[in-house]
Amino acid sequence: MSIIKTRSLGLPARIQHCSLYIGRKAVELGIVPGCSSVSVAAAAIYMASNASDKKLTKKEVCDVTCGVKESTIGKSYELMYPHAAELFPEDFELDINQLPKS
Repeated sequence: MSIIKTRSLGLPARIQHCSLYIGRKAVELGIVPGCSSVSVAAAAIYMASNASDKKLTKKEVCDVTCGVKESTIGKSYELMYPHAAELFPEDFELDINQLPKS
């Protein structure tokens, strides 16, 4: 996720680490076939932030990514969303209902 400037999003370190975990896990589980690593990373940031109190929009994530459009983040996120419970670290307190469906 070095291509994405996560620090400029103002996310706490815990959410940054969670984003990395989600992105790696999504790739490991084969949930995001054909998606670029940047779009997976952006969707992971979107997902992790929305599971926290620092909710970001796709546009906010898009603004700090290198060439990833909101629609591309949305496509990757839609592949990941049904597997959200599997993607988060075990020690992360997650209420799936607070995640946006798209």
